[in-house]
Amino acid sequence: MRPDIESRLERLEASRARALSLLAPHDVTVQNRAPAPGRWSALQVLHHVVESEAATLGYIRKKMQAGASLPRAGLGSRLRRGAVQLGLALPLRFRAPAVAAVVPDVVEPALLRARWDEVRAGWRELLSTFPADLEGRLVFRHPRAGRMGLADALAVLQAHLDHHVPQVKRALRAAGS
Repeated sequence: MRPDIESRLERLEASRARALSLLAPHDVTVQNRAPAPGRWSALQVLHHVVESEAATLGYIRKKMQAGASLPRAGLGSRLRRGAVQLGLALPLRFRAPAVAAVVPDVVEPALLRARWDEVRAGWRELLSTFPADLEGRLVFRHPRAGRMGLADALAVLQAHLDHHVPQVKRALRAAGS
């Protein structure tokens, strides 16, 4: 695995650990309590993050089958990544794309952790075996920003998780009061 890709995965793992640690002081009822009608609970937010990572992983696996016929990533890919990162860093609300907007009413914390472990194991496997001839190819398509390369996809996943951590904190604070 390339060092830059490995460091991106390590950062994602550290962020995941921090996000999960936010749940620890709260019981499952608080973790699953929506802060207001129509809002997601802390566990629903994390479920959304996990399933977004899983969908991205699945998409990249599928696109890898196209091999070297995939277009090359370039400046446009980096600009799209930057736009997504900027949008997610701002204190704005976005409606989740339909594919990632469905969350269960109640999320079992142990199942969420197990699913996230499974998804991250899939990422480790994909990144450790990613073909060199596909590096720099457009293997990922963000639902709103378009096609990007592998490093861009990992940066978007990081920005997505970072965007949702404050939402998890707010949901826990509101549900615990």
